[in-house]
Amino acid sequence: MKSLVRVGLLPLLMLLALLLLVACTSPGGTAVEEEPPVEEPAVEEPAAEEPAAEEPAAEEPATEEPMEEEATEEPMEEEAAAPEPVELHLAWWGSQTRHDRTIEVIDMFTEQYPHITITYEFSSFGDYWPLLATKAAAGELPDVIQQDYAFFIQYVNDDLIIPLDPFVEDGTIDLSNVPDAAVEGGRVDGQLYALNLGTNSQSFVVDVDLFEQAGVPLPEPDWTWADFEETVLAIHEALGIYGVEGGLDNPQVINTYFLSMGQGLYNDDGTALGFTDTQLLADYFDMMFRLQEAGAVRSREEAVAEPASLENNAFVSGEAAMYFAHTNQFVGLSTAVGEDRNIMMVPVPRAVGASQPAVYYKPSMFFSISAHSDHPTEAAIFIDFFTNSVEANEVLAAERGVPISTVVQDGIKPLMSPAEAAPFDFLATLDVAPIRPPDPAKHGEIQTNIAGPLVIDPLMFGQITPQEAAEIYVEEVNALLAAP
Repeated sequence: MKSLVRVGLLPLLMLLALLLLVACTSPGGTAVEEEPPVEEPAVEEPAAEEPAAEEPAAEEPATEEPMEEEATEEPMEEEAAAPEPVELHLAWWGSQTRHDRTIEVIDMFTEQYPHITITYEFSSFGDYWPLLATKAAAGELPDVIQQDYAFFIQYVNDDLIIPLDPFVEDGTIDLSNVPDAAVEGGRVDGQLYALNLGTNSQSFVVDVDLFEQAGVPLPEPDWTWADFEETVLAIHEALGIYGVEGGLDNPQVINTYFLSMGQGLYNDDGTALGFTDTQLLADYFDMMFRLQEAGAVRSREEAVAEPASLENNAFVSGEAAMYFAHTNQFVGLSTAVGEDRNIMMVPVPRAVGASQPAVYYKPSMFFSISAHSDHPTEAAIFIDFFTNSVEANEVLAAERGVPISTVVQDGIKPLMSPAEAAPFDFLATLDVAPIRPPDPAKHGEIQTNIAGPLVIDPLMFGQITPQEAAEIYVEEVNALLAAP
């Protein structure tokens, strides 16, 4: 009986174990309930939540801005630093009109460049050169010097002014709107030492109404010195006034006399006079003396006692019908005589038998920078302003000559008065000869020590003849020019 139970029980136990195994592996079992992790990718969907991943990029500018501000602050602080204060000294000669206009332009410049102050001095042409000589000897030349074509080469030879080429090359002085011919007069041995302030030439200014009152025709463009003498005498005889106010002993006038004959007062290299026929000079001196003896010009005694200036002369007072002047002086002369006077420019006479015109286009004057200057760059900035500022030249109004910048010319002429525009029109129609080289360095010494005391004074006071005066002049000047 016990064995039957044992036999029956074992199969029963095996059957139960098999049923339990099947139950564990069926689809409804516990193992299948743990499958959801396989479906997790569809639940999380990272692509749908990507905008949240971009937030760091949106925050980047906020983290970098402090670094950018620090990097840009330093250059701004450097640019804001004020330039060091600079003081320039400027000197020029001229009329009261020139003085007033130049001072106004200086004020315009210092307003634009507040770190630069400019002190200045001005005088008459005659007083100017001794003043500069004194300053040169003391090593105290102004930073910016107004120069003349007749004298500037002496300052070059004495190393008193510096080349301007470096300032042109770096753009401090802009000559892009300036014709080459307008600056050639300021070059020596290929270097630019003086910048032309205006194109200029010589003329005689005539009072049209006085000519009409005297019944004397206005001069023709090609009139001669013989015509000139006849005109001066005719006006004096008709009106009892001077036919011309001085100027006949001016070396620039004498130079035009020889220029019309294809020569010059000096030769090209300044080592001798430019003519060899002494009789030509004697004839000119003879004309001067005859006009004085006729009372048609002021006597030498009167001229020495009361030297003429642009504002104070017999032409301004109405006691003379003509006045020798450079074209750039026409504005100042017009101001001096007043608006009620009808005046105009005519060409300088030519010698009888002339081969060419008596005048050329000449730099009216220059600005140079002194070798004594401690601030040459600032001096160059001022020269550029004077040359290229249309607004400044509206004030200057071509009183120093027709501006060399074509942009300035076009900008100011429509705004000019008839007197201011007259030099533009006169120069545009003037028949001219080629420009002559600058006068030799000894020109000033010739005028001071030879022409005045040894020639003109004795001649006009009747102490020597015109022939003797010419011989003394030729001998003394040639000897001086030939000396080392």
